Amino acid sequence: MKTWLLLAAAVGISGCYDRASYVYGENLDGLTLQLHGPDVGIHPDQSVLEDPNNPFALSSPGEETKWQIQGSGDHVAAFYAWATLLARGPYGEAQFYTATDLVAVYQNGEASQEELPLVRAQAIRAFQSVLDNFPDAVTYDATGTIPYELLTPAYKGIVDLGGTVQGGWVLVQTADGQERAVKP
Repeated sequence: MKTWLLLAAAVGISGCYDRASYVYGENLDGLTLQLHGPDVGIHPDQSVLEDPNNPFALSSPGEETKWQIQGSGDHVAAFYAWATLLARGPYGEAQFYTATDLVAVYQNGEASQEELPLVRAQAIRAFQSVLDNFPDAVTYDATGTIPYELLTPAYKGIVDLGGTVQGGWVLVQTADGQERAVKP
């Protein structure tokens, strides 16, 4: 059984970070996703902060902790970590990883059989939110210096799940032969 030491920083009214708070012994192993609302994990919804199953509802994961959880293979815990960050301070990387973790939950059956189709639909909508709300979204390599755009993988995520990309986005081939999602 994995037990994580979580470092969480609370954002104050001024936008500055307060002192970090520590949550000891929070068990993140073997969580099952139960969607708390119809838009949980999709910007601008904040219902994840009221979800009784969210281990981060009272404190956000820290900068390093979110990556440790993401890399742990615990997709439900990673979903809650990223969705909490998205609700508290929306940005494209958090929306993208929320979507990615919903896909992993769906593919690995980490929700009830009845909810799996809803999780798939939620993942499609979360990827669409990257396109609609965060067109400049990037993530970085392990050094934190090389950015990677997230529009193209979000577009492909929708298609891979059998969804239809909305909003006029198309996939084009660049001069160097790479595919890129654009909105003409």
